[in-house]
Order: sequence, then structure tokens, then C-alpha cells
Amino acid sequence: MTSAQFGELPLKQESGVELCVYSPDEKTIAVGLSNYKISVYSTSDWETLWTLEGYSRSLSKIVYSADGSQIASIIEDGTVRIWGAHTGDCLHILNGFGKVNDIAYSSQGGQLVSACDDTRVGLWDLGSGECSHIWIGHTDRVSGVVYSPKGSLVVSYSRDLTLRLWNSETNECVHVLRGHQEFIRSVDFSPQGDQVASASDDFTVRLWDSLTGECSHILTGHTRKVYSVIFSPNGNQVSSASDDKSVRLWDVGTGVSLHVLQGHTNYVRMAVYSPQGGMVASASYDNTVRLWDTTTGVCIQTLTGHSRAVTSVALSPRGDKIASASKDETVRLWDVRAGAPTRPIPNRHTSEVYQVKCSPDGDHVATCSGDETVRIWYSQTGVCRQILSGHIGNVYCVEYSPQGDRIATGSFDTTVRLWNVDTGACTHTLSGHENWILSVAYSPQGDHIASASHDETVKLWDVKTGECLHTLSGYASAVDDVVYSPDGNQIASCSDDVRIWDVKGGDCKYSLSGHGEYFIYLVFSPQGNQVAATNADSTVRVWDVSTGECRHIFIGHNVASTSITYSPKGDQIASGGKDGSVRIWDTTSRTCRWTLSGHNDWVQRIVYSSRGNLVVSASSDKSVRIWDVTSSQCRAVIQDFQAGVHDIAWIESSNVNYLVAGCADGVVGMWQVLVDDDHCDVSLKWKTTNGELDMKDADIHDVQGLSQLTRKLLKQRGAVGEPTHSVREASKKVTTMVSVISGLKTLSDRAVESPLLTSSAAAKEWEQKLEQKFQQATDSLSQARESLSQAKESLIQDMMAFEKNIRERE
Repeated sequence: MTSAQFGELPLKQESGVELCVYSPDEKTIAVGLSNYKISVYSTSDWETLWTLEGYSRSLSKIVYSADGSQIASIIEDGTVRIWGAHTGDCLHILNGFGKVNDIAYSSQGGQLVSACDDTRVGLWDLGSGECSHIWIGHTDRVSGVVYSPKGSLVVSYSRDLTLRLWNSETNECVHVLRGHQEFIRSVDFSPQGDQVASASDDFTVRLWDSLTGECSHILTGHTRKVYSVIFSPNGNQVSSASDDKSVRLWDVGTGVSLHVLQGHTNYVRMAVYSPQGGMVASASYDNTVRLWDTTTGVCIQTLTGHSRAVTSVALSPRGDKIASASKDETVRLWDVRAGAPTRPIPNRHTSEVYQVKCSPDGDHVATCSGDETVRIWYSQTGVCRQILSGHIGNVYCVEYSPQGDRIATGSFDTTVRLWNVDTGACTHTLSGHENWILSVAYSPQGDHIASASHDETVKLWDVKTGECLHTLSGYASAVDDVVYSPDGNQIASCSDDVRIWDVKGGDCKYSLSGHGEYFIYLVFSPQGNQVAATNADSTVRVWDVSTGECRHIFIGHNVASTSITYSPKGDQIASGGKDGSVRIWDTTSRTCRWTLSGHNDWVQRIVYSSRGNLVVSASSDKSVRIWDVTSSQCRAVIQDFQAGVHDIAWIESSNVNYLVAGCADGVVGMWQVLVDDDHCDVSLKWKTTNGELDMKDADIHDVQGLSQLTRKLLKQRGAVGEPTHSVREASKKVTTMVSVISGLKTLSDRAVESPLLTSSAAAKEWEQKLEQKFQQATDSLSQARESLSQAKESLIQDMMAFEKNIRERE
């Protein structure tokens, strides 16, 4: 999404901006300036209609009446003025109360209520400009007031830490709402007027029933002051903005936190919903406005341009424009339509998932994929928190830092990237390898990273500076895996042999060989005194780290052993092979305790449960199996997959276990696992799907038989028209044509939902010719596959020449 800034209001340089508000009919926008004036602009040509003057202090509030005929404003000394919105004339000056802190119009516009420093609340008749009633009850300064959008209720909130509900018809206080422990910053009525939300310096948001005065929910999660709270247009959500740099979305019915919107790097003082409720705009002291999807919690766009803190943000009543006011003395205007998503944000990876890793606290899951991205998912909801883009090739490996605030990734593009989990920003790009990266590992302290590459080297990097500390060389073939010892003093890496390296000096302590074939994976024992590795010759070998002596060779798999892990206590090793078997080895007796059979294809990954009583295996046979290592019984088989399972991760919380899996078709899913002596119940918690059509960067230049309408629909979803030549691009074209074929059907099925199709005269004709287009698209697919075959042949010739060169060197 790329939002277009279509204007900047012509403010004088000496005029800083305090506030900006759209009129209900969207024809004007009122801007409060730090030179004590209000400028009203026409939204048709952005010319100044009039300037409202008469103040000698800074403005603290501007509000339009419901019908847009009036503007009410307050300055710091508490003076209230009522202006004719269509004339610029001052209609009334409301005085008699001393300092006024807040004002609110009634939904009919005939009354205005004011919150005063002297503990009183005033009700004003706007026909006469006189105060009709005074409400007394608060015992300290009244900070704010809000009129119910329906009915006669008014809520006021005070430094006495209470909220009071008043009936403007009977002038009675109907409820006193107590519970907050610190200053109340913000209050809002639900659209139906039946609930009230309040935000406080006590880090909480409270929801109240306006009919009974009861507190229905206390919303906790923020870690600093909560500055604003607002209901969604349908009343089902509230959003809260905090000094902890986040915005939270809450379910009103349950009080559950739906999304934590993280990405701002400074205070967030304001967040507002779009009129349709599908988007939230947040204003921050980090000089930006961020737009968020309220369904997924994903940041759609960051609006940059201000050079100082953004103090206010307003969405037009139709929701297609945004105005942002800043301390940089500008108001910037943004066209949301220009920045509207042209396609749904894909809710899954679009290529195979290579690795799945859980954050140390279990709250998030990171996955890396052949679609060149890394995604961070909320483990409890499956919502994608961040999409980390920047690599220009398959991302083969991902690893969390021990603190969980950073992620390291390695890619086909020969780089390692370091990412900030909260913001999604790439903090360092580590360049130096000459071939793709297959493995990355953080040191236990989190200050160093090791990376293993097909360029036959391992590199050690300083996380803080991005500097390469050591290049560990000596291998004659690609390095497939690298791991740190538990104390962080040593590194083990595997290629045609296993090597133990001293981290401080970068020296090779031992070269451990003996298999005669290349090694695939390796792992340190929990105590750090042993290292075990799998090999293509079907064996598992264990060495003593202190001496380099081979302690044992486990023989049992029929073909290559492909995955390995130690039990939490280190008394067992589990290995998986291309023969589909899982074997449990006893490290004390050095015997095979169990052979676990059930998979009929390659076992890709094995993990132990935290207690060590269960082993979970993932296989290319499109299944995951859960085994009891005390009895060898298969407790559960998960077969909810359409493709092979590449990686798994285990999350354990109290008595509830969760299993996360990443698959060859890009799907990521989580299952809840409840285990006792007699039962093992597995239930799907969430799983990504491929229900949305995503054509990002897909080349349709040579696709035959697509009408102008169809091309427009596909380009809306990210398709491009550039020719392709390389294997990678040719492969992408094949994938594109498969997507085009399924996409045509998807678009047809959703015709009734598409404004383009339902409003276009070409829609009917397009649907009638759908069969013809399928055939034409299929022909294009055949052509694309032929181009890919030719490109692959060329690549094979290059690889053969490369291998010949290697043999000649050897």
C-alpha cells in the first residue's frame, strides 16, 4: 500500500499546528494554529475560507456540531467560543465558569456541555448562548465530557478518579463510576450509547454499562499510560493508544485483546477508526501516522513526511482522506483511496516453508519461505504480526535471539539479515558470504551470530555492529549446519566432516570425521559435553567435545538419517531417516531403544516435548506423528496437510501443549495437544489458507486471451507486465499461470463481491467467455513451462561446468 500525499495546507511558517478536524459534510477542515487562530479550509481547492481570531492563548479543543453549522473551540485559559461554520462569525462567547477543559455537542446540536476546572459541569443552550443547568458532584477538576450519540446521557470524568453519568433531561446524576487508580485521560460512548469506555494513567481501559453503572471489563495489557480510547463504528471493538508505543484492539463483548498494533517507536497519543471500521489510523511522536487493518492487525502503511511529532489525525466522514497535524508546523493531507490495498494481504506464504521457530516466550512464531519473506505470527490467533521483506531469494533459515526481540535470517541471496521483531525493521544486512546461507545460530548471550554457507565457510558476526569477527574456513564443500554450545564458547559445524571451533579465537579445535559421506544435521547435548550428527550413510555419530573422541556410532536406519535431536535431559537421541522411521537411542547404554514406524516418506524434523516423554516427527508424507517414548506408542497422527511438512516447533504452557507446523505448500498451522495417561487429544487451533488470490509481481506480459477487464483485475492483485528470462523468473511465470487459471475461477466465484465486476458492462461477456479463457491460459502455461525447461537446461550446463571446475581443483 502506497498512500498518496495530495496536499499540504498553506500555513505560515510561524504558525505551528495543534489540532485538525473535518466537518461532517467533509467540505471544510478546521485547523488550530499555535498563533491562537483557527483557519478553515475548503476541501475542494484547499483555499482558506476564513480565519477565526480573538484568542490570546493556545487552542486545546475544536469540534464541529453534528449538523456542521457551528464550530466550538477552547483555548488554554478556558474560554469557549461558538462560530458560524459557514460564515466565520463569532456567535457566542460562553463564560461564567472560569477555565473550561472540554466541550461536547449534543447529537441534535442544540446543546453543548462543558467540563470546568471548578468541579462543575455546565449545560448550555446554543440558541441563547446561556447556561441552562449546572451539574455538581465531582470533588476535583473535571477533565472531560462526552455526549451520548443516542439519548440524553452525558458522561464526565474528573481528577477525583471518577466518571459521572448525567441525564440532560432531568439534570440528575444517575451513576458514579469508580475503579480507576490514576488520572483518567479519555472517555468514549459506544455508538448505541449503552456502554462507556475509559482510559487511564493506571495502564488500564475500563468498559462500563451506561444503564447500570457496572464495570463490565477491565482491559489490561498496556505497560504505560493509556492516552486515548475510542469505540469502533459498530461498537464491537475499542482501540486504545498508549505511551508504551502500541495501539491495542479489544473485543467489547469478551474483553479479550484482539491485536497489539506495534511498530511505532515513540508515544502513541491518538488512534481513530475509519467510518467503516476496517482501518485504524494512529498518530505518534515518532513523526508518523500508521494505518492498520483491524481484522488482521497488520500495519497496512506508514505515512511519513512530518519532521516532528504528529499531534492529531482525522479521517474524513467518508473515510477516503486523512489529515495529520504535527509540531513541524504542517498539516498533511493523504488520499486513502490512492493507498487502498489493490489485493487482499496474503494470509499465508506463497511458497514452501523451510523453517518454523517459536519465540522464547512462546507468544510468536517465525516462519521463512521460498517466497522471499519471513512472517511473524501471533501463536494464539494465527494473525500475521509482521511480514519481513528484503531478501531477494529463498529464505532458508530463521532464528530468534535468546531475548526474543531480534530475528536472524539467511537467504539464497548470500546475505544474513537481522530484524527488529517489534517494528519489522531490518537493522543489519550482513554481507560477505559468496553463496547461499543454509543455517544461522545466535550465541546463548545473543551478542553474536554464526552463519553457515554453501561457499564452504562459517562466519561469526557481531550483532550490535554487524561486523564480521571471524571467517571459519577449511571445508571442501558446502557447510549445511552450525550450532553454538550451551555455554557459547564453542561452535560446531558440519559439511564433509564435523568441526568444533573456538569462538573467541576462531580456531578449529577438532575435525571429526569417519562416516565417509557428508553430514546433514548436528546438535549439542544439553550439557554441552557431546555433539551428535546425522550422515548420508544412514548412521548417527556421537563425539566427546573435550577430546574429539568418537563415543559411539548408532546404526539402524536403512538410508540417510536426516534429522536429529537430544532429549531435554540428554539421556536419549531421536533421529529420523529417509526410510520414514524414527529411532530412539539410549546415550547411556548406547542401544536403540525404539524403532518408531508409521511414516512412509522422509522424516524432515523431530522435536522432543519439554518433559521429554513425547517425540513429534514431521514427514514428507503429509503427516505429523506424536510418539510416547516410554512405550513407543503412536499417540496421535495429524493429517490436516495437503503437502509435505518441512518443520515443526513445540510450545508448552502449563498443561496445554501446542504444535506448529510449516509445509511445502506455504501453509502454517497450530494444533492444541492435550495429553494424559489414557488420551491424546489434538485439535486444530488455526491454519493459514490459500483462499485469497495473490498475484504480487506475477508477470502476465505474455499471457494470451486476457481481456482488458481481466488484466485490470489481475493487476489489482499485484500482477505486472514485464517479460521474464532467467530460471527464477521463468519459474515464477509457470507459478503465475497456475495462479491465473485458479485466479480466473476465484474471480468468477467472487464476481458478486467485486465492484469492478458488478458495475462493469464487460463483466457478463467476460463470464460467458470464461471457458475460452481457461483454454488460452492453459496454452500460456504450456509455453511458460517450455521456457522454464529451456532455462533449466541452461542452468544445468552451468552447474556441470561448475562441478567440473571443482573436480579439477581437487
